[in-house]
Amino acid sequence: MNVLVISGSPRRKDSYQVCMEIWNELKKYDSGIEFEYLQLSQSSISECRGCAICFQKSELLCPCKDDEIRSIKEKMKNADAIILSSPVYAYQVTGQMKLFIDRLSYLFHRPEFCGKPVLIVVTTDGGGSKQVYKYLKMTVSGWAMDLVGDVQIISPMYFENREPKSVFKFNKRIYAKGQKRIKILAKKLYEKMGQSNKKVPTFYDIFLFNCLRSKIYTSDADRIYWRNKGWIDAPYFFDVDINPVKRFFGKVMKRLIDILGKKISTGA
Repeated sequence: MNVLVISGSPRRKDSYQVCMEIWNELKKYDSGIEFEYLQLSQSSISECRGCAICFQKSELLCPCKDDEIRSIKEKMKNADAIILSSPVYAYQVTGQMKLFIDRLSYLFHRPEFCGKPVLIVVTTDGGGSKQVYKYLKMTVSGWAMDLVGDVQIISPMYFENREPKSVFKFNKRIYAKGQKRIKILAKKLYEKMGQSNKKVPTFYDIFLFNCLRSKIYTSDADRIYWRNKGWIDAPYFFDVDINPVKRFFGKVMKRLIDILGKKISTGA
């Protein structure tokens, strides 16, 4: 089994150390597990040009061809699990992480990683971790991935003798809490990697699924893709046991979006 870390940090410091701690925990369950740390700042990724060709026609027609985004996506396909890691920059993900997500934004329309386990790692010198986590959560949920959990670390309180100095100080209780969470989520991630069972979608997942399905009314590429996948009339991306309340919620969402979608497509 193999885990792919996609890091938005331009340095190998706090978020890198947290990812290495996760790897060390994973190796307790399988010493042969492979762990690739992909640093986006070391990859050639062209800026999105905003042409929307990937949305309306195909990502294969993207004018940005001489970079590494396709090879990165191939690594994601081949990985048994993915860790998305970013420090907080101005209360958001780093520019490198945002560029990566921008270039793969067609996956919100045509998901390719349905059910793939993913773990989110966020590090910060102070605030902003919740905002970054929420953005990354929305991203992986929109890509239909299986979010195992998140590790949010306030670096000065977690790493002892860290430079530069901060108003926050090393805190043994915070460190122990972080270590416990890493152990729990590493175990959960490992178990997910070996499972064939897909996750049961939450209300948020079902809501997002139906919102994404609305694109079939505005894009021929999306409509063909969703039809070929058998998703247009499905309750979710994959066949899984969904309780009656969630199914009813999904049907209501589908009905509302179908009404609005048909009005948009007919110009009514």
